[in-house]
Amino acid sequence: MFSGLIVIALACALALGAVPRQAGGTSSAEPKPPAQPSAVGDSEVRFDGEVLRGQSFEHDIGHGLVFRLTPAAADEGGGWVIEILPPAAPSDEPVEFSEIATPPYHSYNERYVAAAFGYSSKEAVKVTTRTFNFVQSVADVHIANEVVNAALYPSTVPETEKGRIASEAARLKLGRGELHILRSRITSGKGGDPDTIAWVKFEVTLNFSPGLTLQKVLAPQPAPLR
Repeated sequence: MFSGLIVIALACALALGAVPRQAGGTSSAEPKPPAQPSAVGDSEVRFDGEVLRGQSFEHDIGHGLVFRLTPAAADEGGGWVIEILPPAAPSDEPVEFSEIATPPYHSYNERYVAAAFGYSSKEAVKVTTRTFNFVQSVADVHIANEVVNAALYPSTVPETEKGRIASEAARLKLGRGELHILRSRITSGKGGDPDTIAWVKFEVTLNFSPGLTLQKVLAPQPAPLR
């Protein structure tokens, strides 16, 4: 989506100028489970679900978006990547809404519920809470791409553009999500194969109006001294 991003310190990021169904989601390879109630408001969605190794999980979260757990591509022990997507991808290119808003980039971050980037399956599920951010439209994806690339490579941004991009970062509102692992099961590897994440039961809370901007994500304010 935004090629060339690397993991660097984002403290300099803004040196630029500065609703849903009432049912749980479904696993792609299993019969649809019985409906589970979701706590729904104008800005908050809650639901729970479970997923088996190699399967995906989807849940309509309203706001023209879908929450999905996609099986991780790395074969280091299984798991999933959290994604927020439109129900139908644009015809010109795939689009996903959480990757651009959840640093660090191209590294293990809280979108991964997976054995990847050197983390084992047991280490992956030991951390039971994942917090992630997401933009909420295709147009915002394009704006966020420009802001993040400018933050990572500030020397490539013309002086005349720095103020505008900083303003975009301050205006771009994000949603925030939290996935909490309730239970999980690990299958022990045999013959030198790694242990694998066999099953996860979880709950998700999504807040579409948490008062969060891309500026705050890229250049968070230090915690006040006590």
